[in-house]
Amino acid sequence: MIFLGIFGATFVSTFSDSLPQPFTPLFFASLGITPSVIGLVYNIRNIAQAFLRPLAGSLSDIVGRRKLMFMGLALLTMVPLIYSASWDTWLPLVGMTMSGIGLSIYYPPSEAYATSLYPPEKTGEAVGRYHMSWAISAIIGPSVGGFLTIIFPEYRPIYVIASVVTGLSILVLYAFTKGGEEKNRAGVPGEASKILREFPSTVRRMLAKRRVFIGTLSVFAHSFCHWGLVTFVPLFAAKAGYNEVTIGIALTANALLMAICLPIVGTLSDKIGRFTPIIGGLLLSVVAFAMIPNIQAPWMLALWMGVLGLCATMEFPVSQALIMDALPVKDRGAATGVWGMMMCLGGAVGMFIMSYIVSVAPLEWVFYFSAAFSLGAALLLSSLRGFFSA
Repeated sequence: MIFLGIFGATFVSTFSDSLPQPFTPLFFASLGITPSVIGLVYNIRNIAQAFLRPLAGSLSDIVGRRKLMFMGLALLTMVPLIYSASWDTWLPLVGMTMSGIGLSIYYPPSEAYATSLYPPEKTGEAVGRYHMSWAISAIIGPSVGGFLTIIFPEYRPIYVIASVVTGLSILVLYAFTKGGEEKNRAGVPGEASKILREFPSTVRRMLAKRRVFIGTLSVFAHSFCHWGLVTFVPLFAAKAGYNEVTIGIALTANALLMAICLPIVGTLSDKIGRFTPIIGGLLLSVVAFAMIPNIQAPWMLALWMGVLGLCATMEFPVSQALIMDALPVKDRGAATGVWGMMMCLGGAVGMFIMSYIVSVAPLEWVFYFSAAFSLGAALLLSSLRGFFSA
């Protein structure tokens, strides 16, 4: 029941978060924000997560994962309302900051909580099943959001709907995890202060383990390229003449392949190892990124976005399982935090570079750059193959 509660809350909150995905970059553009600045606005969320995720993961091991999950969902509920009230650049910046904080204090505790319900030898399976929660809802959200643009003449009412749906995730989490794990030590303020002081040494200690190091490097390479999809694919598709419905279907194809493949790849990586899926995902990404600028029809955009969804499942959940393999169960909160930090750092650095690219070159070059980076990352990680089993 507890896993079901975590799964359900993540499903509902991700559904509401993905509702506006087909049009949020277009909405920001309608406020007068240029494509390069839109990338920077999105990057505020990545930067916030890069700093806060590891702290939230470690803190959840002390104060209780459930408490932080509730706080994160409460913040995420407010974000769409802020977007609905936006008329210039400033409120989107506030919304993205709150989104980054909310995601940071929800996902590391929920990931650690969910995987702790499985035995250590099934870590890959647990990670795959957990990530299915948001992957399945992300299948539905973008398409529903795209079709809602046909019903509503403006984007703002859809943001209000998204906020209401996010609020429901709080009720789901409460109903199914009531009475579940809830650490609450006396002296928590002192423990929290200790975490902050020892955070740099905690990161160094974890990264000193070869499997943790290579796992974080792998997820950095993944997010560096893939996190720009929700920003630049809608802008590219709109430029090519496609509407929000087509964009939503393409984003749905991406999430659909992730949902289908997550439990399969997670379980498979428990048997064949973590190296092959990660390298295979990066190499397949090279082809998919290079093909997106050359699409000639809506179905081609959906096809290659679906392929990138498959690539994502071969990279990020497997890298997370690789890190958890190297650490005891008691450190999993901190482990997911460090993994999340590197994932968000990769996304942040990638978005900075991509925002610069669109300021000096055509939008299509973002995808060619992502293809080249994926190839370089695959070659680098292949040269460090020994780290995957060290």
